[in-house]
This record gives sequence, C-alpha cells and structure tokens, in this order.
Amino acid sequence: MLKVVKRDGRIIDFQRENIMVSVGNSARDSNIQLTGKELELIAASVEKTIRKVRGEDGVTSTYEIRGVVVRVLKEMGYRNVAKDFYEGEKIHRDVHLKEE
Repeated sequence: MLKVVKRDGRIIDFQRENIMVSVGNSARDSNIQLTGKELELIAASVEKTIRKVRGEDGVTSTYEIRGVVVRVLKEMGYRNVAKDFYEGEKIHRDVHLKEE
C-alpha cells in the first residue's frame, strides 16, 4: 500500500478521496464545476503517476502529491483549478507554519 508522509511527520495510507476533496474545493474557489467522474479521473491520474515513481508500496509526501496534482490539472486543461489549488495549499502551509 502506498504511504504518505504528512507535514507533521505522521505516515498514513494514501487516500485518493483526499485528492478529490481538495481538488473539488479548489475548483469551487475558481467557480468551476467538476463532476465526480472528473475528480475521480484526476485523482486516479495522480495516484498512477506517484505509483509509477514510488512503486506500489512506496512512500511519498504531501509536497510531492501537491506537485503531481498541479501538473495533472494543467495537463488535463484545468489551469485555473491548478492555480487555485497551488495557492490554496501554499496559504494552508504558511498558516500551519505560523502556528508551530
């Protein structure tokens, strides 16, 4: 099972649903409606890319996932969503760092 190292150092199982939720939220911020099928295709492409690089039982990071999501969104023609996803994650990361 693919694992993810979180920002706080915890290691959890990769969950495709988390990508779908995050991308869906960014799309809404861009006033773009994505269907469940579109979100599933995006998340599946992200997972496939990471598994290709890290292997079936590999370990990735939230940082790597974020970069792959942005790339996949751009490749699939969702540039505005990619921009909002990147900026939203950057804001989230900066706020998280200030809280520490």
